Amino acid sequence: MHNLTYRPLSPADAVALHKIVSHWSVVRQLGGWPWPASRAFTFGRCVPYARSDGFVWAVCRDGELCGSVAVTGGQIGYMLDPDVCGQGIMTQAAADAIDAYFITDATRLDANVWHDNPASQQVLEKLGFVHWSTRYEHAKARRLPTLSHHLTLTRDAWHGLRTAAQ
Repeated sequence: MHNLTYRPLSPADAVALHKIVSHWSVVRQLGGWPWPASRAFTFGRCVPYARSDGFVWAVCRDGELCGSVAVTGGQIGYMLDPDVCGQGIMTQAAADAIDAYFITDATRLDANVWHDNPASQQVLEKLGFVHWSTRYEHAKARRLPTLSHHLTLTRDAWHGLRTAAQ
C-alpha cells in the first residue's frame, strides 16, 4: 500500500498539475484536455468540484501531488505523473474512489479508455470493469477520432471483488 491521501483540487495544485499535463504521454490519454498544455485551462481545473454528481480528488503521495482521480456523471477518470507510473498508485487511488462512489445509492460506474492505453485498461480490468462497447470518439488533444473502449462496473461486482480479496 502507498501512503496516499486525497483532497479536492485547489489553486495551490495548479503548478504541480500543469507539470503533469505538460507531458504528451499523459494528455494524449485524456478525453478533454488540450494540447499543447494550456496554463489557463489547467489553472481553471484546479478548483474544488462544486457539482453534486461526483468528486474530483488530488492524489497525493507523501504529501506531494502525483495525479488526480475523479468520479463525475457516473464515470471514473484519472491521470498520473509519468514519473510514478507502474507502481500501483492509480490502482489504489481508483479503488479508493470507487469505494467512495459506491457508498452512494449508485449501482453502476462507467469508464472509457483509448485503444492504445493498455496500462489504464489493465487498471480498470484489475478493478473489475468489463468491456461493453467500442467506438470512435473525438480526442481533444489528438484532434481526431480515436477508438475508445467503454467499460462498466456494477456495485454488486465491486462488492464481490472486495469481499473475495479480504
